[in-house]
Amino acid sequence: MNKVIYFITILIISGCSIDTNPIKSSIRKDKFLKAVSNNKKEYEIQVLLTKVDQNNGELKFRTFEYQLDDDQYFYPASTNKLPIVILALKKINDLRSKGSDITLKSKINLNFEHKDPLLDVKDSITSFQNLIADVFLISDNSASNILIDFIGYNYFNLEMKKAGFDKTYLNHKFNPDPYVNNNWQISDLDNNVISSDNDMQTIIRSNNKTKGLYKGEKRFNEGEVLSEPLNFSEKNRSSLTDMHNLIKSIFYPSIYDRDNYFNLTVEDYDFLRYWMSRFTYEDNGKKYEDDGIYYETYNKFFIHGMDSIAINKNIRVYNKLGEAYGTSTDTAYIKNYTEDIEFFLSATIYVNDNNVINDNIYEYDEIAIPFLAKLSQSIYNRFLD
Repeated sequence: MNKVIYFITILIISGCSIDTNPIKSSIRKDKFLKAVSNNKKEYEIQVLLTKVDQNNGELKFRTFEYQLDDDQYFYPASTNKLPIVILALKKINDLRSKGSDITLKSKINLNFEHKDPLLDVKDSITSFQNLIADVFLISDNSASNILIDFIGYNYFNLEMKKAGFDKTYLNHKFNPDPYVNNNWQISDLDNNVISSDNDMQTIIRSNNKTKGLYKGEKRFNEGEVLSEPLNFSEKNRSSLTDMHNLIKSIFYPSIYDRDNYFNLTVEDYDFLRYWMSRFTYEDNGKKYEDDGIYYETYNKFFIHGMDSIAINKNIRVYNKLGEAYGTSTDTAYIKNYTEDIEFFLSATIYVNDNNVINDNIYEYDEIAIPFLAKLSQSIYNRFLD
């Protein structure tokens, strides 16, 4: 933990004029952003921005918002993998405090609890480090679902609520994953079972204050189009405020998590920051370089989202994005170490012109990803000026 004592100013700015809110002024200066924002309610746009200024040991945080509404539901998709990883680190430390020798690098056994005769699956050995690396490098669903079996749904939901993130919860695993309907039993090399019993799961249902739980006029289901919306009331959930505060706690824990609720060590924070900042082909990601599926900026909507190759690697994006059911979201700490620019940015946008859910026809490439990329670039350039 950094023992330097800072003088801290935190300003929460809402309802600001265009001239004082960098989100609004950045949108106003870009024709594409301005055109999309003209339909901001239809696109369900929400943005949170925190500018970080450091001057002679003094820290100043200025936070701005744009159409923020934590009661407005959006599907968080893979953004929920960040708290899954954090709670996996917490559980490892909890196990160690009880006498276990398990570490991030320890070998662990993976065994199917319920064998599916249609799946040819062999038991395997891996490590938490390898699983988490794949979560951040390519947002791997299988790796994430193994971590869910490690921590358990009830553990996730209880710990997130106790930590103050009461709009972030987990009810189901991530698809596509050929093993999604099976539970993994995880044990150390001494055959001590360390996974959780997900058969005892308690489903969390959205409360009656939550808006926008029914999406689409029609939905695609098993080859058939049904003339009804998709009900998200028992789907996974998060809010932009929860995402934004969680990522701030990773980079300024002495300010945003003074009690170290998640029981993370200095090494854990370094581990998280390292993997969150990686481009796809860095470190363990070299194995994806020639597969033809994952490009270098695969997991970066902000700054690098419109380029398959990172143009400026001096701008590091420490993030976790998500995209599903027409919703694209990214939450990140963005820093240029040479220009001394740093800020936190979280944003979400929903695109579904034909109002059919689950047909895989969404305007991600035409609207959503360019919006997130251009928004972050425009904000960055404003701070650069």
